[in-house]
Amino acid sequence: MVRVAAWLTLALAPVGLLLVLDGILELQWWGSAESKHLLAALDSINTEYGITPPALLRGREGAVELIVLGVLCIAYAILGIWLRRGRLWARSWAIGGGLLTLLLGIMGVGSDATESHTVAAYFEQLHGSAIGDRVPAVRELLFPGWYPWAEDIIQGAQVLLTLAALVALASAIISHGDYFTGGREVDAPPDEWDSALSRVRDQSRRQREADES
Repeated sequence: MVRVAAWLTLALAPVGLLLVLDGILELQWWGSAESKHLLAALDSINTEYGITPPALLRGREGAVELIVLGVLCIAYAILGIWLRRGRLWARSWAIGGGLLTLLLGIMGVGSDATESHTVAAYFEQLHGSAIGDRVPAVRELLFPGWYPWAEDIIQGAQVLLTLAALVALASAIISHGDYFTGGREVDAPPDEWDSALSRVRDQSRRQREADES
């Protein structure tokens, strides 16, 4: 179970990378000429006809939040290496970091799911008004249709994978709690102090064996 928890934690690295790339793509779109023309067209329609512009992706701040969340997921995923080695500090950080990234992911998914003024609803308003002919012009300036789908899929994967990693880690702690230690690295070479302790233990063992014989 420790191995499963470690691999699930490590699996968040590619998900975090996808979040970073998605955020960069959205920032690139927000800086493009198309986005400026689209915002100008939406403001014009709102001024003339009182139709409120829709929520476009997550906005610039939302794109930055995706990048930050992606970096956090990558940093959290690195803990999987030390979880596999049974490090106690990695277990503590994995619990805290996992809960934090899970909470941030749920907040992001929740805010998107509760957004009622979507692009689709906006187009329905335009079709139901006297300016339905504006829809093709607005749609032409809109971001690629796969942007929001990719964002939703990646965010959903991040939440589910983080939850799975936390559940696996909790199961590993319950079933193999003694696997996690706070000692020195298992792959570090023995130092002089370790060698001295080994000699003392060997001498004590030989002395006990001599006394028993």
